[in-house]
Amino acid sequence: MAKMAGKRLLIVIPAFTAVLVVAGWTFCYHSFEFKGGISIHDSGFFSYPRFRAELAKVPLWKDGEYRLTVSGLPSESLDLELQVVDATYADTTALTSSSASVAISIADTSGHPLCTVSGKLSDARLRGLESWVLESSSSYAAFWHSSCQQLPISRFRTYVVSVTVSGADDREPHRSLVAVLRGGGNELP
Repeated sequence: MAKMAGKRLLIVIPAFTAVLVVAGWTFCYHSFEFKGGISIHDSGFFSYPRFRAELAKVPLWKDGEYRLTVSGLPSESLDLELQVVDATYADTTALTSSSASVAISIADTSGHPLCTVSGKLSDARLRGLESWVLESSSSYAAFWHSSCQQLPISRFRTYVVSVTVSGADDREPHRSLVAVLRGGGNELP
């Protein structure tokens, strides 16, 4: 009888382990689920921010509206930022002197808005509560807005993203913005 119980355990334990591994893989996020944007990068479970989804690249020197539909984003609380391609802290004055206004909205396909903001990029100099904020370092520069932080994203929903540039001046340096959602992971102390 004890011999039979031991043999059963030799079958049950590996089978249970296999079921756990398959279930874990099935319910975890996979970057191949992302559709509709430029790319997504998963830095790993112990990274912060873990996910970086590039949605759209938009020219800052000409007016236009850019719409896209994205799906397969990770179920995380994500922040929106508009990264300025090839810009750094040294470009702060030029970026906060831009005549362009940028409006962005993110809504799910049922029309529920997650984030809707608009404003002049030059208002970043004022650091007002309802204006774009310029964050920069020696290696990058990005605009963000307090109304588009901690967005409750679900991997099972599809989102419509609209970015509108208006009041652009073709005489200003030809820079591009990349709309990025980033977040998730573990922020360790």
